[in-house]
Amino acid sequence: MTPSNKDPDLSRYARRLIILFGLVYFCQGIGQHVGLISQPLQFFFKQALGLNPAQVTEYLAILTLPWTIKPLYGLVSDYIPLFGYRRKTWLLVTNALAASGFLWLFGLNEPTTIVTALMLTAFGTAASDVIIDAVMVENGKKTGMTANFQSVQWLWMNIASVGTSLFGGYLCTVFEPGTAVHVAAMIAMCAPLAVMAASWLIVREEKTAVNLSEMKATTKSLFAGFKSKTLWAVIAFLAFWNFSPSFGSPWYYHQTDTLLFSQAFIGILGAVGSAGQVLGAIAYGKFFAKRSMKQQLIFSITTGTIGTLAYLLLLTPTGYSQAIAIGINLVFGAAAMIATLATLTLAAQACPPKAEGFTFAALMSVVNGFAQVSAIIGARLYVDVFHSLLPLILISAAFTFACILLLPILRSVPEGKGDDDNAQGPPTDGDKK
Repeated sequence: MTPSNKDPDLSRYARRLIILFGLVYFCQGIGQHVGLISQPLQFFFKQALGLNPAQVTEYLAILTLPWTIKPLYGLVSDYIPLFGYRRKTWLLVTNALAASGFLWLFGLNEPTTIVTALMLTAFGTAASDVIIDAVMVENGKKTGMTANFQSVQWLWMNIASVGTSLFGGYLCTVFEPGTAVHVAAMIAMCAPLAVMAASWLIVREEKTAVNLSEMKATTKSLFAGFKSKTLWAVIAFLAFWNFSPSFGSPWYYHQTDTLLFSQAFIGILGAVGSAGQVLGAIAYGKFFAKRSMKQQLIFSITTGTIGTLAYLLLLTPTGYSQAIAIGINLVFGAAAMIATLATLTLAAQACPPKAEGFTFAALMSVVNGFAQVSAIIGARLYVDVFHSLLPLILISAAFTFACILLLPILRSVPEGKGDDDNAQGPPTDGDKK
């Protein structure tokens, strides 16, 4: 059933929220440290500072700290209104912080201060992300459009990533490493400014004061949620899914030093992968959101395993390396986005009411924390132990496939309502009351 069949006003608001979520995630695709500034930053560390893959990974690991403490932002937003609002004013403050970090970064050349400035952008962007996700979870449950909201968010984030990948590669081609970082920072600063304006104009929220009875209700819901076996089952799955010794920085070095890909072509590959993720987001919204959660996760695990193993074709350079890389990035970029949306929808469905901001942020912190630990372990194994991508590819594929063993513990997760009467997939054990 569509929201319009229940409440025309709710339907209109849902459409406005779709615009907001698309814009916010488009801006996040530009403004995150893995956005426009990502390739210029790696280019700077490699060319100007001469760091190896493990050093780059560890140097930038601090930028994930603001993303691993996301529950704190959710807790503040859930409990403490700022000037009468739990969401709108916090969105203004957090995005202003991110914009100030990019402004400070312009002109910096010393790596420690560059990372410090990026920490401000990371704190602001991570907190903004938590608050927007809280708005998404709250309204997704009201409208039955959680999966649709998720697909729109990630569709536009990856549309942004297509542009940032191409333009980031271009900046590395035409500018010196330090200048490329500065130009990227100035462009990225526009993203949080746009979020400030859009969120204030679109988010519908009544003014409220600190309410002790409401805080007690939120706390009760929060503790009840963390006593839930369902929530802990989701935490276990997300942790294992994301703990897969990855080859992020090693893959960048492998492309430049072994496959001899140019910076421009690496940017093109990033754009191709993002284009695949755009297709994946569209496919998820149109087809996969209508399937049961079990079916979504089985598809994600299977394609994730195959996609990881596909990188075995790029261990050594051949005359077909560029074509193979383009194919892998496109096809499995789409599959990776479907998997991302499936796991995020799983997390959203597990959130207890009145504590959506904290709980969803906590689940995303599990994702970010284990992904970062995995990246550090992968980079260290590459530099100190294996000196090759082959073992990392095999280990990552094995971890991904092993997630299928965890599916039975997710049976109690409720299925979300789709955007029409047939949107909910076949019933599972989780549907039985």
